[in-house]
Amino acid sequence: MPARARQAAARPRPGPVAKGPGRPLNVAREVRDTRAALSAVGSAARAVNEKAYLKSDLDFLGADMPAIRKVANPVIARVRTAADASMRPLVVALWGTGVHELRAVAMFVLEANAGRLGARDLPLVTRLLRESRSWAYLDWICFKVAAPMLPRVPLLRRTLPRWARDDDFWMRRAALLTLLPGLKDGTVPFSAFVALAVPMLGEREFFIRKALGWSLREVSKSNPAAVAAFLRAHRADLSGLTMREGVKYLPTRERQELLAR
Repeated sequence: MPARARQAAARPRPGPVAKGPGRPLNVAREVRDTRAALSAVGSAARAVNEKAYLKSDLDFLGADMPAIRKVANPVIARVRTAADASMRPLVVALWGTGVHELRAVAMFVLEANAGRLGARDLPLVTRLLRESRSWAYLDWICFKVAAPMLPRVPLLRRTLPRWARDDDFWMRRAALLTLLPGLKDGTVPFSAFVALAVPMLGEREFFIRKALGWSLREVSKSNPAAVAAFLRAHRADLSGLTMREGVKYLPTRERQELLAR
């Protein structure tokens, strides 16, 4: 499935934020039943293809994203009416299976409950990001879980610079992409991106160069002057990939000038 279609299929259905008044979930049963439901709608051929496409060491059941979403919805509904303490152990248990589709359900549960997450959940979010080892999980957690936490959790804002200096390039990518939704809607200042991005401009890792260019490209849609000035100031340090992405939506004359180097 193309990336855009995959993301569209993964969007959660709206629902109330849980207050957790009910009884605790039976986590082991939820995981067992969810796995059985996903296995029933999976295919061996798709499992092989998805594993190869994502270059993943995880196990795959061969369920596509709409099917995973359909299986996840009643799980999310049960979490909404269960005791508040049920959500986190369920996410950890689903994630810990090492099964792609169950990890997707774990992410859906977190997304649906993003409004409940606070500073105490930052170690869990950090763990999931660190164990993702793939854009397919990491980007989604950044956009749908970490980014919504950013305005409400000062500790996360203080943590992003540490992620940006982490030895693991996936965590450095997470620092950039957690800012991206806010950069797009104007709730995160461009200066926050600059502070994290400038030390990464010499990176040779593709996934960092791509994240830098992606961020600049999105900001340029609403603030082309700031992006053009940034690209001009740091032209000597930028990779070709970052520059090409960053100039994509700039006015033609500025785009041609910046690419002619």
